[in-house]
Amino acid sequence: MKILFIDVDPQYLLGLPPGFEKNGCEVKILTNIVEEELEQLLPEYHPDLVVTTGWTKIHTDSRLKILGDMVEKYQLTHAYWATEDPRWTDDWSLPYIKATKPEYIFTIDRESVSFYQQLGFKAYYLPWACNPEFHRPAEPMEKYKCDIALVATAGITWSSYRRDSAQILLKPLVERGYDVSIWGKRWENLDPDIVGFNVDSRHLRGKLSYQETNHVYSSAKIILGFQNVTTELTSRTYEVMGARGFLLAPATSAVLEKFKPGKHLAVTQSEDETLRMVDYYLNQEEKRKEIALNGQREVYFYHNTYNDRAAQILKLTSLRRGK
Repeated sequence: MKILFIDVDPQYLLGLPPGFEKNGCEVKILTNIVEEELEQLLPEYHPDLVVTTGWTKIHTDSRLKILGDMVEKYQLTHAYWATEDPRWTDDWSLPYIKATKPEYIFTIDRESVSFYQQLGFKAYYLPWACNPEFHRPAEPMEKYKCDIALVATAGITWSSYRRDSAQILLKPLVERGYDVSIWGKRWENLDPDIVGFNVDSRHLRGKLSYQETNHVYSSAKIILGFQNVTTELTSRTYEVMGARGFLLAPATSAVLEKFKPGKHLAVTQSEDETLRMVDYYLNQEEKRKEIALNGQREVYFYHNTYNDRAAQILKLTSLRRGK
């Protein structure tokens, strides 16, 4: 099967495309939506499936219209992976599918499946995953070494469970002066009136390229794992564990459904428990290594890789063609 994958973000490019290739597909990647390029490529390549994802910098109104027009003109089978559900369904996912006309919608939010089905789409649940060829242990680097690391973009309104995650995981640690390093955008503009606490600039390490994240996960003793909603797991949950990082996450229903605390990761339900967990595990290096290894094995071997996700897409989109 020929796959045309369109996106520019390394997080997506290092995810599903290698997964499709592992499933025996030929994959062509476009990192922009340009009418002339599509007009030249599509008649020659004849993709069996066009796969698009998320909401990234190439998804302007004009480019989405071009994509929609090409899908219609060449009668392409288009599958869209909605990775911003449920927080941004109205602002991002719905305008995207209206403009680009996908036949299939895959969403990271189970509760959104029926919503899309009611709109007339073939909709399925497809959670995040990891790529064992990329999300794997990296060489520890001195500049990333710290007791506790957070790789995350700071919220603007903090209107989701992400604020709870920050208050449970990060707040007690920065307020008590722990060795916490934070990589990501917008932290210098954190509004304590919204999130409920402040972060001293000494904790901030600035932006981090996606390709460098594994070095952080392999260099820090404990990785904080924010969750955006209680019912689904973030991409970094799988990525940190795939890189064999020791993950400390809030005890959400999704985390507890998927993983076993004390075996695959550590969890916390309160600020006080966060402090107890951190104090304990900072002094338990061998235990941290054992748990991190178990977590890596869990995501690698139990249907949590992009090889598995790509196979799901191929199976579900091939039903219509009877393959």
